[in-house]
Amino acid sequence: MSESDLAGARAASDEDRRGAAESVGVPLEGGVSDAFVRERASATPSKTAFTATTPTPRDPFPSDRSRAVRAAPLDLPLRALQHWFAAAIMHPHGVAAGIEQTAAHGASAVALGDVERVLLPSSRLSGIERLAVYGDAYRARLVECLADDYPALKYALGDDAFEALCLRYIARHPSESPNLNAFGRHMTAFCRDEERPALQFEAELAALEWAMVEVLHASSAQKLDLATLATVPGDRWAQARFSASGTVRVMEFSHPVNAFFQAFRTDQAPGVPAPTWSATAVFRDGATIWRMNLSRAMHALLMSLFGGTPLGPALESLARAGQLTEEEGAQVMVWFRDWVRHGFFAQIETE
Repeated sequence: MSESDLAGARAASDEDRRGAAESVGVPLEGGVSDAFVRERASATPSKTAFTATTPTPRDPFPSDRSRAVRAAPLDLPLRALQHWFAAAIMHPHGVAAGIEQTAAHGASAVALGDVERVLLPSSRLSGIERLAVYGDAYRARLVECLADDYPALKYALGDDAFEALCLRYIARHPSESPNLNAFGRHMTAFCRDEERPALQFEAELAALEWAMVEVLHASSAQKLDLATLATVPGDRWAQARFSASGTVRVMEFSHPVNAFFQAFRTDQAPGVPAPTWSATAVFRDGATIWRMNLSRAMHALLMSLFGGTPLGPALESLARAGQLTEEEGAQVMVWFRDWVRHGFFAQIETE
């Protein structure tokens, strides 16, 4: 194959990917990493995690402790020291702020000036600098997990701006659980409501990425099948009510968020897009995460059905509002076939 043929093939492939990203009703495979099918451990301990078997940190550097007079060690119970250590390294503003806060609240007998009575200095670092190593590592772990959940958001902002955003997020929403699966759940609201200026596109991108995380970790749900659908009498379809599966999320955006995510995923180096309406369904089919662009009629119909409206009134409402064209009306049953096949609905009721 010549270089011109290769270039043409690449262009056609890129065009196919763009077309798939822009087409409605076409499932696009892929989302968050498969690594997160398993629970992710956090450095945040549970309230009962402190035990006498918790190991103490080793001195990373040799010390010449004969050069200075050391204050007498503080005689504190191990549990108190463990709580002090955790409060210091987990504070969003650094270990010094954590120590001062716990001391001010009477929760610790270790004041800032007493750090080296519980943590000896090394030849290179003071006691509090050694403690800060653990604090920095703890926050780095949280930033790492946010980057895992929001890779496209990280790309859109750039590495430095994303890390700064994450550190502000950690300060506002510190981890409170030994399980990090839900740690990033506030990112959409944080970008939209707490950043100045508000990050509107980034907030919508975060919403799409978080929907993939939620769907990934959602419990397996009851799934309506095509065989059940085929048993519904024709005269009962208007009264049919559908309940949503727990493994599907339907979202409406003011930007082409899914098209951006697909371009990012396929290494097309997208830029932040101009505002335009879009809607996307995120769902899990088996062990695979999928994203599907929706037309306005598809989105409105799904939202109406998920809200409990019977099929007949839902379609009539769309028609009255001019949201369902004659061509789309002829495709409704095709939509249902695809939605049922992909597990959008848990069950159907016709009574």
